[in-house]
Amino acid sequence: MYTTWIDGDAITSTATYGVYDPATGAEIASVPECSLADTERAIDAADRARRSFAATDLDVRRKFLDRIADHLETDRESLTELAIRDTGARIDVARTLHVDGAVARFRQWARTPAEALTPAAPADAAGVSARLYRRPVGIVGCISPYNFPLLAMSAKVSAALFSGNAVVMKPAPQDPLLVMELGRIATLAAGELGLDPGVVGTLTGSTPATGEALVADPRVGAISFTGSTHVGRAIFANAAPQVKRLLLELGGKGAVIVRADADLDQVVANVTRTWTLQSGQVCLTPSRILAHESVADRLEDRLATVLTTLRSGDLRDPNTSVGPVISATQRDHIERLVGSAAAAGRRVHQFTDLPDKGFWTAPTLVAGADAHDDVMRIEAFGPIMALSTVRSDKEAVEIANSLEFALYDYVFSADLEAAEAVASRLDAAQVGINTTARHPLAPFGGNKHSGIGRTGGTYALDAYTNLQALIARDS
Repeated sequence: MYTTWIDGDAITSTATYGVYDPATGAEIASVPECSLADTERAIDAADRARRSFAATDLDVRRKFLDRIADHLETDRESLTELAIRDTGARIDVARTLHVDGAVARFRQWARTPAEALTPAAPADAAGVSARLYRRPVGIVGCISPYNFPLLAMSAKVSAALFSGNAVVMKPAPQDPLLVMELGRIATLAAGELGLDPGVVGTLTGSTPATGEALVADPRVGAISFTGSTHVGRAIFANAAPQVKRLLLELGGKGAVIVRADADLDQVVANVTRTWTLQSGQVCLTPSRILAHESVADRLEDRLATVLTTLRSGDLRDPNTSVGPVISATQRDHIERLVGSAAAAGRRVHQFTDLPDKGFWTAPTLVAGADAHDDVMRIEAFGPIMALSTVRSDKEAVEIANSLEFALYDYVFSADLEAAEAVASRLDAAQVGINTTARHPLAPFGGNKHSGIGRTGGTYALDAYTNLQALIARDS
C-alpha cells in the first residue's frame, strides 16, 4: 500500500486514481486524489514547521539528509523493483540512476560545507563592510517529472532542506509511487530526529488542481519544477502575482553537430542513449543529428545497424536494452511524429520486435529529415532520433538555434578548437564536446524556453534562498 503523507499522517481518500505498469499496462496501485483541503493542510503544516526547521542547527539538518539516505539504501532493492514497475525503467537504470542517484543527492547535500550559505563578501568600500547570508525562502514546492521521479525529487528536496526550508512534494501523476515512498521515508526520518513532521509533505493527484494551488499560495516562497515547457509556462504565469522564486527545468530538443572530422564510432556510442536510456524520455536526449554531408550516409548506416542489435522484453533481464514509454498517451504522441516523417517521404529505420502488452514504441531513426519537419522541431520525449545533412558549421548552428529550446547541444569533432568555436555560437545552456555525459557539479538548466535557473553543485541555492547583505560602518 502506497500512502500520501501530510503532517506525519497517512492520508487516505475515497477518491483515488490508478497507476499503471508501463511494461504491461496493468494497474499496479490506486493512490489518493488529494483535494484542495489536503493541499491547504500540507502548506499549513509546512508553514508551521519552516520556522523551527530554519532555526535548527545545520548539523541536524545534515543528519536528517543522511538519515533519509540511510533508509533509501536499506530499501534499495524494493525501490529498484518499484522503479521498474512505476516508471518502466530497465533494472540497471532503476538501480543506478533512480535509486543510487537519489541516495547520492542526499549524501552530497549532507556533506556540503556551511560556507555554501555564507558567500564571499565584497571588499570594504566607502567606509562600510558587508557580510552575506543565504536565508531560506520558507517553503519550497517541489514538482517532479515522470521520467526520473525519485532522482529529480531527491535533488530538489535535499537542496531545499539543507538550506533550512520546509518542502511540499508533488509527483507527476503517471508514476507517483517512488515519491510517495520518499515521503514515507522522510516522515520516518523526521520522527527519529524529533523534527516537526510538517517539514516534508506529499500531495498526489491526477489533475493540475493541487499543483496549481501549491504554486499560487503566497506562503510558498519558491517552486522547483521539472517537466514540459507547456506546464512550465503555466507555472510561470501562476507564480507571477506572488513574484516568487522559480527553478524551472523544462523541455529540450538536443542538437548533435557532427563535423566532417568526427569519430563516428564515438558519435554512435554516445547518441544511442536516445534509444536505450529510459527510452529517450530524457530532457537532454541527443535527438537531432546535424551531420556534415561527407559523413551523413555512413552515420545513417551505422545507426541503422545499431537498431538491429537492440533487445526488448523483461526489464529485469540485464540484456534488455529497450524499455517502454510511460503511457499510452506518450506512445501515441511519438508514433504520430514518426508517421508524419514517413508520410513526408523520410527514410524511417525502426526496431520493431516489441512486446504486445504495455506502452512500447519502436526505437526509430528518421534519416533525410528536413529542418522544418515536426520530428526535428517537436520534443518527442521518446526513442526517436532524426538525422539531417548539413554543408557547414554555419548551417548546423542556424538549425540548432532555430527552436524555442536551448537546453543541451553537442559537438563532435577531432578539432577541439573548432568544436569550441561552434559551441560558443550555440544558444544551449550546456554543450557537450565529444560526449553526451553530464558533469554532476557543473551548472545545469535551460535557456530560452528550456527553463529558468540552475541546479548542479550548489547552484540550486540561488532559487531556494534569499541572499541577504548585512552592511556595517567600519569602526
